[in-house]
Amino acid sequence: MATQSFDVLVIGGGIHGAAVARDAAGRGLKVMLAEKGDYACATSSASSKLIHGGLRYLEQLELALVRESLVERAQLLVTAPHLVEPLRFLLPIYGWQKRPALLLHAGLSLYDLLSIGDGLPPSGRLKAPEIAALPRLRREDLSAVLHYHDCQADDARLVLAVLLDARARGADILNRRAVTRIEPLANGYAIELDERGVKREVDARFIVNAAGPFVAAVDALSRIAPPARPLRLIRGSHIVLRMPAPLEADAYTLQDTEDRVIFVLPWLDRRFLIVGTTEVPEKGDPGAAACSAEEQAYLLDAYNRYFAPGSGPATAADVVWSFAGVRALQDHGERKSSRLTRRPALASIANGGGGFVTLYGGKLTTHRAFAERVLDELRELDAYMGGPWTKDVPLYGGGESRATLLSLIAQGPATISRETRHRWAFTYGDQIERLYAKLLLEPTLAQEIAPGVTRAELIHAVETEDAMTAEDFLLRRTRLHLLLDQRGRDAVATWFATNA
Repeated sequence: MATQSFDVLVIGGGIHGAAVARDAAGRGLKVMLAEKGDYACATSSASSKLIHGGLRYLEQLELALVRESLVERAQLLVTAPHLVEPLRFLLPIYGWQKRPALLLHAGLSLYDLLSIGDGLPPSGRLKAPEIAALPRLRREDLSAVLHYHDCQADDARLVLAVLLDARARGADILNRRAVTRIEPLANGYAIELDERGVKREVDARFIVNAAGPFVAAVDALSRIAPPARPLRLIRGSHIVLRMPAPLEADAYTLQDTEDRVIFVLPWLDRRFLIVGTTEVPEKGDPGAAACSAEEQAYLLDAYNRYFAPGSGPATAADVVWSFAGVRALQDHGERKSSRLTRRPALASIANGGGGFVTLYGGKLTTHRAFAERVLDELRELDAYMGGPWTKDVPLYGGGESRATLLSLIAQGPATISRETRHRWAFTYGDQIERLYAKLLLEPTLAQEIAPGVTRAELIHAVETEDAMTAEDFLLRRTRLHLLLDQRGRDAVATWFATNA
């Protein structure tokens, strides 16, 4: 069997690898993406779930990064309305904090200016009756509460939407496909793959290393790769608490005593709160990153400093889940990790008529813009391709507005509960109609394997979204690992053991 040839091999199935594969495929290039684990199984599913401009980057005078992020935020509200939604943030100001209300209000005014035209409400200040209505925020030494808008997203689903769009445009996308060897050729590279236990060889003119915290290991597979850049691996951990009553719709941006920012975010239809993030050096395997006991205690302490739940301070017993991701940031010698730029960077090297590009840093929010920059670099390395095209183009599942999705919920089959149809609409977007069509052709697929989990959805996850395990489905294709009890999770695991 002849070796298959590609224009571009992308290594890494996180948000940046997905975005590069999508952009390249849409420009007419023949693209393969290799992800050694599951899609978004590392950093890209362990973010703070935010699509935002990065308010704190204003303090570092990263105005260009903030502006780019806000432009991309506006893009995603249009191109992925099923996964990205506006969220109001409250910013309480206390006398003991370093930054006074006047300074923060000025920063928010600049944030508004940089985001002009995106349709989100402007920032402002809560009135006294509005502050009095906040159920748990501590009042001692509280001088003001400011507010502004950013957006929340399902990070793992966003990665999948980009990947499935790339596949729809002809890219060869697969998980559990590991790159095990890279050998330079006269005009590109020969690559050995371990594809779900089967060895395979392909060649590609260009390699794009989008492996996040694993970029150094991938570069080391080839003797012709870009010169290594100093990296600092930073772990960001989050804890998840049950939402205390009464439920709150707003998020909070908290100024921590260590001159950092911590978010408290409503999540999963306000059933839970995400509290994070930390910034600590990661010394171990980035693929096994976990929230340490010290980080959990730090986040609980920060939460309790600002909130006084009626049942008493939150403790370790209230933490229902925790997660951590590792960011690979260029190390410019800054003492504080928070001072390292989040602006993405790349390094490249030519190899005959091909080349090798390695990606560093980056943000979930700016993945599309970074992919355009990578494709510009490939053009510089002698790639033939079409021009930029991704601006304003909906992602997979993003072809309908949120209002239309609400109407699709009402049109769904009566055999599926409205709660499940709502979850489907804001998980699969316009692809909900594929699930409805499956049920029309075979009504028995409405059978529930676990509460709210039908055979139709599980088959869709396997056949369309490459889910191979219960973890793939519960953790990344959906967020049902928190919404189901142990009996429900076990039922899903049993189904995958016998059907996937």
